[in-house]
Amino acid sequence: METFETLSTETSKLVYLYLRECGSATAKELRAALDIPLLKLLPVLGTLEDMSLVQRESDYYTLSDPIN
Repeated sequence: METFETLSTETSKLVYLYLRECGSATAKELRAALDIPLLKLLPVLGTLEDMSLVQRESDYYTLSDPIN
């Protein structure tokens, strides 16, 4: 499993930290809360999923296994 330190962009770190604090969110909720355009946010969510840091259930994204 990847670690938080391996996240290469500020956006990916911001999304990860938001989900760690809030538990889960849809892409639209993340966009509104973090003021990140969906065109930038969706690839970040895909990368976090590929890294097994985030999982998607229905429309909601959650952390796969929170890193302390």
